[in-house]
Amino acid sequence: MSGQVTKPFDNQTYDFDQASMLYSQSQFLKLMTDEYIKDIKSGKRRIEDFYKSLKKLNTRDARSLLYISNKLSNKSHENINYDDDDYKNLLIIQLKDWNMPIERYNFLIKFKAENILPEDYIEWFKNDLRCSLFLMSLIQKVVSNAAYKGGEELTARTTNFLKYHIAVFNYHAADFSYKETVIADGDWKVKTLLSVKATYLKGRTKNKELKWLDVSNHEQIEWAYDYLEKNKHIVLKGVFFPETIEEKYELILASLDRLSNTKSDDIGTEKNKGYSPRSYVLFSIKKAWDGQKQYESKSKTSDGIIKIYKKNQAKLDELTKKNKMTANKLINKYIEDAHKKMLSPNDQSEKQVFEHYEEYKADKKHMNI
Repeated sequence: MSGQVTKPFDNQTYDFDQASMLYSQSQFLKLMTDEYIKDIKSGKRRIEDFYKSLKKLNTRDARSLLYISNKLSNKSHENINYDDDDYKNLLIIQLKDWNMPIERYNFLIKFKAENILPEDYIEWFKNDLRCSLFLMSLIQKVVSNAAYKGGEELTARTTNFLKYHIAVFNYHAADFSYKETVIADGDWKVKTLLSVKATYLKGRTKNKELKWLDVSNHEQIEWAYDYLEKNKHIVLKGVFFPETIEEKYELILASLDRLSNTKSDDIGTEKNKGYSPRSYVLFSIKKAWDGQKQYESKSKTSDGIIKIYKKNQAKLDELTKKNKMTANKLINKYIEDAHKKMLSPNDQSEKQVFEHYEEYKADKKHMNI
């Protein structure tokens, strides 16, 4: 029990259970050979040796065991980010507070093996913002009071949540919104997540459906985000705050991924039904963007509107993209540049002749000719 004073090591019996010995990822347990254990039990090694060995734990393992210990002691609020060495130090401090520290350590190892999501099942979304945003959207009600600034923080929090609270995720991820690929067999910790993974990767928005959306076109990404936000399709609104245009692009993709891809006879235009919620949003946003481009391509002048020939529309689009400006600004710039060139020193235009004549008259007057 926590709070008891540690007894002399050689007066205790310590059992190193199967779970502890199989936990090969821990650098400390790699040192726990049969000879080492015999030395501890026979008193040839002191309990201080045990604590010194714990110093060899890698940061990931130390953090995991500390978080588990806090959770089991109803101190989950202490599961914050520390400096690397502090995870080991705090774990050792907690173990020293137990009557049988090695027994407690073995218990934490066993609990980790039975209840915490293994690292292998985290890799596919660990550093992928789009995947992490999608997974977080499945538990949006749980994290509604949180705030994550930027992709790095969001992906880290997603990894930690699923790792230590996989049971909570499994409960809320049951409502997947589109046809689920069910993994029938497997450990309870990973079965739901594997189903989510298979369904998501097979059913998320395809690249060919997103060709028109260009992450390098900042104006377009901002417009697309505003469109989806206005129509209440952006996931994790008020929870995730993107810091770059690339992160906003990933959020757009995750929001589209979150929409169901199951077709319905009730979804579509008055004359054309049979869309899925996602395909109809994609149809609508693409149509709206095309309308926006057509509107911007009509450059206004003081006398009215300049009409762009249909054969030149694609060329104008390429020029606006290359110069990173609207069609209206681009056309006006070309007019200004052409006008300057026309009035160059080598161009003996009517204006230049007039200016030269005025200079001649002034010189003549000055010389009293």
